[in-house]
This record gives sequence, C-alpha cells and structure tokens, in this order.
Amino acid sequence: MKKSLIALAVAGAMTAPMIAQADATLYGSFRMGVAQDSNTGVAGSKTDGDLDVIDTSSRMGIKGDVDLGLNGTKGFFQWEAQVYGTDDVDQGQSLGNRLMLIGAKGDWGTAQIGKMYHPHYLLIEAPTNVFHPGSTNYGERFNLGNEFHKRQQNTVAYISPNMNGLTFIGALVLLGDSDDNDGATDDTVDGYNLAATYAGVDNLTVSASYGSVESDRYTVTKVAGVSLSDLSLPDINATDFEKDVWGLSAKYTMDALELMAKYEESETDFNGANQIDENVWELAARYTMGATAVYGRYADYEEDNTSSDLEQWGLGVSQKMGNGIVYLEHVNNDSDDYHGDRTVAGYRLDF
Repeated sequence: MKKSLIALAVAGAMTAPMIAQADATLYGSFRMGVAQDSNTGVAGSKTDGDLDVIDTSSRMGIKGDVDLGLNGTKGFFQWEAQVYGTDDVDQGQSLGNRLMLIGAKGDWGTAQIGKMYHPHYLLIEAPTNVFHPGSTNYGERFNLGNEFHKRQQNTVAYISPNMNGLTFIGALVLLGDSDDNDGATDDTVDGYNLAATYAGVDNLTVSASYGSVESDRYTVTKVAGVSLSDLSLPDINATDFEKDVWGLSAKYTMDALELMAKYEESETDFNGANQIDENVWELAARYTMGATAVYGRYADYEEDNTSSDLEQWGLGVSQKMGNGIVYLEHVNNDSDDYHGDRTVAGYRLDF
C-alpha cells in the first residue's frame, strides 16, 4: 500500500526529492511462531529441544518505479531488510540486508544490478518451498543452489521479454562474496546463472536452470547438507573450488489443486578432485478451500561420495484471515539425518 512522505522518511529509506519523483511502496511480512524440535543429533545421541519462539523470515522493504523521461522505459528500485523478531543477541543484529537492487524495464526486457534473487532459486527451488519456516534444516533442507544462487549481491541480470510464454534470464556475479559470509571469497568468486521458463500451456509452467561458481580458495563448512561443526569436524580450507548446479521444475494447477516438482544435481570440486556429488528430487502439493489450505512435500536426497541417502516429508495447514495467516506445520527428516524434526504453530501478518 502507498505510504505518505512522512512514513517513508521515518523508514529512512530515501530523500524527499527522490520520493517526490518515485512511485514508492512500503511493504513487509512479520512472521513468528512457536517451534518444537526433536530427534536432533548423530545416531545414538538424538535429543529433543525445548519449546522456542522463532522468527520465520520476517522482512520489510521499499520498492517502486521511477520516471526516467524515456518513452517505453522506466526505472525501478527495491530495498528489503531481514527483521529479527527473536534472539537479537544470537543474531548479532536486529536488521539484515536481504535485497538491494535498481534497474530499468521496458518492452526490451528488464536489466537490474545489486543484491537480488537468482533465477535458480525463483524458478527451480521456490515452487516446492511450501512451508513457512524457511530454515535451511527444514523448509529449505535440500536446496542445492542456496549457497551461491539464492540472494546474491554483486549481481548483474537481464530478463528477456515474454515471447509467447518463453522467458530467458541471465545473471552474472562479479567479485561476489556468496552467502557463506566467511570473508574467504570476497576477491575471488565469480559465478553465473542461466535459466529459462515456459508458461505457454494452460495451467502449466516448466523451468530449467544452470549455475556455476569458481574460486581459487573457499572454506567448505558443510558436507551432505550437515555443518562440519555439528559433527565436531573442522572446516575444510579448499583450493581450486568449483561448484556447478542445474535443475528442472514444473508446476501444474487444476482449479484448487497445485502440483509442484523439482530435480536438482550439483557437483563440487576442490583440492584437485570431485568431493561432493549431490542430487535431490521433490514433490509438493497444495489444495485450497476458500481461506484454508492444506499442503505437503516429499524429498529424496543422495550424495554419492559419502553414500548418503536421506528422505524428508512434511505436512501443513493454514488459514488466511485478510492479510494475516495462521498455520500449523510439521517437517520430518530422515532418522539417519543429523537434523531432526520440527513442528511449528505460526502467525504471519503481511502489509
């Protein structure tokens, strides 16, 4: 919804002259819940957690269009921050930068630069992300592209016009630091992401994506989706690091029923050899009855070098109340998985 100049000034997002020339919208989504974790840890030493109040990816931001004085082309901007509703001391901050991008769009397509979602996440991974808790251990447990192709800064991207249902997207990362935030790749990581999506058939959307990143040096903190520190192992200081990921997804809608599927493969090479070879497939469904939705997902993950074979399933129900949602969700990880199960009763307000 549109906010007054005073509201935008309080948000501290931009100056009065810029607001006067921009069509700006203040938006947000506050998401809180009560969670119970169980069966977490290595085999033989599983433990249950206490009830905990969690923040499930609350955010707020400002976005809008800007008149460039060009016929058929206008500028746009978006800034979005992570808002931490709990555990400020643990997070080390109460506000984190999620997105910050500017660009221009017209009949020729869209060009943008800054920190943004990569097409791999939006087209391949997002369709089966049906759960509200977006935790990497639960809602996004087996997203193979998250490390380098989720929200990535230093990105320059182009989105083609819609050509009879077909759209191409290309993104280039220039001296990116990735999402690992360990400071080890700031000057060396370069990557790219190429994708296409087709929605020219009624109720069906299919997408494909390929992404790659290279680095002279990189600190590996996870193997088979589990943090090395959780296994009491040291991180790996890798050289000649390269990670390739590709994926396919499909979504089909039949009235109130949505069916989603994805397949991803990823190969990670470092120290002169293939070290991590992963693949995952997921099936998800959502059925909506008025303001009530029921949904679920099944995932199967394999890593060849460690012979890991993990499964995950989850179920949820939500009730929409205007711009609010209440939900109850349960995600169950494999008994062999370090990460256990989570049940969440949550509340979400969008504005």
